[in-house]
Amino acid sequence: MQSGVRSKVMFQRASNVIPCGVNSNFRYWGDDKTLMLKKGQGGYIWDQDDNRYIDYRLGFGPVILGHGFKPVTDRIKEVLEMGNTFAMTSEYEVSVAEKIHKLTGVDMVRLANTGTEATMHAIRIARAYTGRDKILKFEGHYHGFHDTTLWNCYPPIPGAGYRRSPVLVAHGSGIPMKLSELVISVPFNDRELLENRVKENWGDIACIIMEPLMGNTASIMPDEGFLDFVRDLCDEYGIKLIIDEVKTGFRIAKGGAQEYFGIKADLVTYAKALGNGFPVAAIGGKRDIMSEIAPGKIPLGGTYTGNAVAVAAADATLDAIEDGALDAVESHGKKLMEGIKKLLMQYDVPSLVQGPPSMFGIVLTGKDRVSEYRDWAVSDHDTYEKIILSLFEKGVMPDKDSREPWFISASHTDGDAAFVLQAFEDSLKEVLGK
Repeated sequence: MQSGVRSKVMFQRASNVIPCGVNSNFRYWGDDKTLMLKKGQGGYIWDQDDNRYIDYRLGFGPVILGHGFKPVTDRIKEVLEMGNTFAMTSEYEVSVAEKIHKLTGVDMVRLANTGTEATMHAIRIARAYTGRDKILKFEGHYHGFHDTTLWNCYPPIPGAGYRRSPVLVAHGSGIPMKLSELVISVPFNDRELLENRVKENWGDIACIIMEPLMGNTASIMPDEGFLDFVRDLCDEYGIKLIIDEVKTGFRIAKGGAQEYFGIKADLVTYAKALGNGFPVAAIGGKRDIMSEIAPGKIPLGGTYTGNAVAVAAADATLDAIEDGALDAVESHGKKLMEGIKKLLMQYDVPSLVQGPPSMFGIVLTGKDRVSEYRDWAVSDHDTYEKIILSLFEKGVMPDKDSREPWFISASHTDGDAAFVLQAFEDSLKEVLGK
């Protein structure tokens, strides 16, 4: 797929003043292929050349209700003329914290601006509370752009070592290797390796931080009982469990992954769907832990934290979630999952379609199950990308990287689902030559 004339012109402008012409490396698809956006509305986006796409990237997941969702934009309009940043607590901040408490069951909440901030703060809280420094994370789990967690996110397999003794690989340059001394990494869903590493290091491990499902690696699900095993291990060794719900929170269930899987974290992080695309995040947790956040104790703050526009967006989004918006998300996702699964079987494409309907993943593999990053790493990425690029030409836009799930919004329609499934079949025929 090539970008259009207007996208190319804007990309050239952008490249003169913005590295790679984008403000996040993940948005760069190549000099001739990076699309430049014009607008979004509902379940659709338009590029600079007025090509419309049914949007299943949704900004990598935040837009749970749809672009320009009126109840959210109306709530924002109410606060725009009142000012935005005060360095004091507003009623909306209290309201959002109360709603997060009600929906998820966390005892207390502190707001932040991004998922990166939320996970960074959560790790600091766990370290302060336990008096320990190390963290344990899983291969293929991504927890934001801070140096503490940018290890073994998507390591090249030849450089990642044997799965029973993974080598810590930084996610690019500029991350001090010295920090690797504070990180332990193991494959997801491997109880034996996890328990061994915990036993070897338990006196130094402040927290296990994890995505409840691999929202950054094709929505790989936890094996049955695995999350409970992690919870029990943390309890046994005095380790705090941080569940990173930046992607799953307010998306896979009203109460997020804790409700969906029936698991209880010590600390939990939210962002993305919390604000329907506006920059707002939160750290929630047990009262005894969160009560340690105070002047002279655990430092936590930020100039724009709790700004009026972001918390107004979150307030309205949580109202919609509580009122049942996820029912439409679930229904649309199920239609796509079932239809895509049938088409892949019909055209003899070895594959797995997995994860919750609101953020499902597709892995082109002959394996019966995919349980960790290394399983995904040896799947057929090239064929998947060809299928997705063909979908782009037909006006359907999931992400071309099979690590990213297909994200669903409440604004997607039955008509969209029918169109997508026909386009998916046409793309299969083109790519497979059938």
